[in-house]
Amino acid sequence: MINGLLLALVALGFHIIFSATKIFHIAHGGIYVAGVYFFLWTSPFVGVAFGIILSVAFAFLLGVLIEWSVYKPLLKKSSNENIALISSLGVYIIIINIIALLFGNETKILDNTIRESLTLGEIIITRPQVWQLIFALPLIALFLIFIKVTGYGLKIRAISDNPILARVMGIKTQNIRYIVFGLGSIMAVSAALLKGFDTGIDPYSGMAITLSAAVVVIIGGSSSLYGTILASMMLAIIQNFTEFFLSAQWKDTVTFTILIIVLLWRTEGILHFNVRVDEK
Repeated sequence: MINGLLLALVALGFHIIFSATKIFHIAHGGIYVAGVYFFLWTSPFVGVAFGIILSVAFAFLLGVLIEWSVYKPLLKKSSNENIALISSLGVYIIIINIIALLFGNETKILDNTIRESLTLGEIIITRPQVWQLIFALPLIALFLIFIKVTGYGLKIRAISDNPILARVMGIKTQNIRYIVFGLGSIMAVSAALLKGFDTGIDPYSGMAITLSAAVVVIIGGSSSLYGTILASMMLAIIQNFTEFFLSAQWKDTVTFTILIIVLLWRTEGILHFNVRVDEK
């Protein structure tokens, strides 16, 4: 369940970015790890609590920067989603290589303190997992409230449904895109920090969870936030069973197999390209 909640955080961020911009945002995985390494860099000077706040702000700004410097110019040139996908992959590679150059490739543990575990019958829950449960549920709830209730959430849903009509109705779509990338980045780094305090993180851990997030968005439906949450829980259960009965090395294999099966089932694919009427 806890792993499913963390996956849901990443997937919800991926969900709103993809639904609002139609960009398969692989750089989401780069932001996932970049925020944690920013925390590792700043927390010795400012403390854990303020370091977390700075890391969340850094992830927000990094997401906005990627939109401003990469996706916005592509949008102005009317580039299709395929170009944006390749560009996003390039951004991801740049981020993780900078992190590996500065911090190394080894796994970093955010908290080396040995703490007591909670035992409920045969179930053992570590202290970081308790914090994951405490923080993940409210974050998901706040995200849903923001999207469903607030004016900005309404505008995000509007550009997700029809960006041209939203622009005609006076919505500043570019500003909303900035908010979407910033909010999605906050969700990703929140999950990464919660995970990092438990099992640590390395520069390459963002790709696997981003692809897992893509799987659950496809399964749950790109127009359904609740479907994304439910699919996150289901995929996490499958991954946990795979790890328990087979091996942790098979977990990603099963996930990517599910991805291939879903793509074969969803014959129109993840990306949609606009064509002229005479090409339809």
